[in-house]
Amino acid sequence: MKLSLVCRASLLLSAVLMTRSYGLGIEFTYHDPEVLARGNAGVASNGNASAVYYNPAMLGSGEGSDLLLTGYVLDYKVAHTGPAGHTDLKDGPAVAASAFASTPLSDRVTLGLGLYSPFGQKNEWPDNSPLRAYATETELLFMAGTAALGIEVTPSFRLGLSVSAVESTADINRGLFVPGDTFSVEGDGQGWGVGGGFMWEPLEGHRIGGTARYWSPVTYKGHSTTALILPAPGVAISPVKSELEFPLEATVGYAWTPNEKWLFEVDVTFNDWSSFENFTLEQPGGTIVEPMNWEDSYVIAAGVTRKWASGWWVGGGYWFAEKTTPDANFNPRLPDVDLHVVSIGTGYRTECWAADFTYQYGYGEPRQITGSAPTLSGASADGKMTYRAHGFSAGVRWFW
Repeated sequence: MKLSLVCRASLLLSAVLMTRSYGLGIEFTYHDPEVLARGNAGVASNGNASAVYYNPAMLGSGEGSDLLLTGYVLDYKVAHTGPAGHTDLKDGPAVAASAFASTPLSDRVTLGLGLYSPFGQKNEWPDNSPLRAYATETELLFMAGTAALGIEVTPSFRLGLSVSAVESTADINRGLFVPGDTFSVEGDGQGWGVGGGFMWEPLEGHRIGGTARYWSPVTYKGHSTTALILPAPGVAISPVKSELEFPLEATVGYAWTPNEKWLFEVDVTFNDWSSFENFTLEQPGGTIVEPMNWEDSYVIAAGVTRKWASGWWVGGGYWFAEKTTPDANFNPRLPDVDLHVVSIGTGYRTECWAADFTYQYGYGEPRQITGSAPTLSGASADGKMTYRAHGFSAGVRWFW
């Protein structure tokens, strides 16, 4: 078999720059430990600098200027048991960080800035895994630099706008026929995003918030590399290009603050993943189209925060993220399951600084995959997939 034909078949079957996993998948939503403790429900209540991400309309609903630095660590375990045996995804941890700042420009307008990853993923299946023909190492980095404005239209109604510049890189690897042979696609690209939001307080203590974000398609340019061991050693490198779509996201939420001590909130998020119907990859030999047929998904988040005059707070919450990938197009590179997450957190605030910490436990509903498309080598992704995770988020804030 000619090396170029192997390369072309490999691309057709499973070369994907985009990855999605465990409910939220490549979406990375963990940008504020206090909000995260509340089940990540903050679109109608969060007035900190991280409102740049959660809802720009809330910028300025707090007091003065603030700066937030956060870190997040996810330790996860994914396992698959299928016709060829059992295999475990190599354990994490996955690490991410973000930074947000806000300051008033006038009595009614507040500027917010953010540097964060709205999407991202890193995982690795062993090279001797029964699933190696689908996936080995996968890495997607997606960084957004965002500027936002929060505007007080009336004392009970606020609007927000945001614009983002995006830098993204991807490195996707898989096996071919025998351990040691590889196929990889590497690329990088740029894009942009826009967002908007509102907050309305029809009655004192009752807030309704909403936000929507649109991300432009990102055109990745790079190269593919195919390294064969059998039938004869050889390497082929080819330039490639692909334009990938990211989902339109929309969130609405309701927050109730009966007094200064308590905050309750419920949010619902819609992700327009159905726009990702096909993956196309352009190369000198022609354009390859791979059906994806992803499905729209919802996220439901709810939680509570209790604050004390001493500066301490405690929060707890739950959220559910719906899976996106159908069985027929399932790829273990995208270990997608319905995900349940519970969270608890605490923190301490003074007049000029604060420190927050949150713990999460994630449970993926066991997924039985049937009817998945086989690889060129005949491997099947059919089987049972399970997911467990522990997440830790910490943040430091300064106020002035």
